[in-house]
Amino acid sequence: MNRPILQRQPSARQRGLSLIFALLALMVLSLGAVALVRSVDSGTLVLGNLGFKQEATTSADRGTQAAIDWLSANSASLDANNTAGGYYATAYDNLDATGQLSSHAGRVLIDWNGDTCAYASGTAGSACSLAARTVVTAGDNEPVTLRYTIFRLCTQAAAPSATGNSCAKPASANMGPAADKGSLDYTKPAPLTTTGSGNLYRILVQAVGARNTASITETIVQF
Repeated sequence: MNRPILQRQPSARQRGLSLIFALLALMVLSLGAVALVRSVDSGTLVLGNLGFKQEATTSADRGTQAAIDWLSANSASLDANNTAGGYYATAYDNLDATGQLSSHAGRVLIDWNGDTCAYASGTAGSACSLAARTVVTAGDNEPVTLRYTIFRLCTQAAAPSATGNSCAKPASANMGPAADKGSLDYTKPAPLTTTGSGNLYRILVQAVGARNTASITETIVQF
C-alpha cells in the first residue's frame, strides 16, 4: 500500500523572506538598467559634442579667408584701427581671446558676441574693449556663425617705418654664397635674416555651431 508523499508547505515567514530578496534583486536590476541608459546617453552626448566641435573648427577656415580678403581690399589703410572691420593695427600682447585668464589684471578681451564679453570668466569690465566682425550668421542653410578679428603685429597704430614703431617681419632664407652650405662657421652671416617684405597679421576666428559649440582658431599671415 503506497502512502501519499506529503510536501511541506513553506511557512509565511519563509515566503516573506523570499519576497524581500526578490524585491532587492529587482531593485538592483533596475538600478543597473538606469545606469546603463545614462552611460549610453552620456556617450552619445559626448560624441555629438565632438562632432559639433569638429564642424565648427572646420568651418573656421572660411572666416580666415574672409579676413584675408578684407586685408586685400583695405591694403592702403592698414596703419590705423578699423573697429567696424574687426581690424587693429597693434598686437595687444595681453590679449585673452578665450576669456579664461581671469587672474590676469591687464588682460584685453574681444567682445565676440556683442554681449559685453559675457563668455569671459571673472569680471570683464573695461577689459572688454575690442570688437569682432561677423561675416556669417547661422540660419536654415548655414550651420555656424563666423566672426573674426585681425591684429597687425606692430607696437603702434602707425606706419611700420614710423619712429618708435616695431613690426614683426617674416624671416627669409639667405641662399647666396655667404650661406656656405654644409659648413659650420659662426663667423659667417646667419642664413636666416629678417629682411622679408610685408608685415605679419594675426587672424582670430570664432566659429559657433550647434548647441553653442564654440571654436577659436588662430592664423598668422604675411601681407
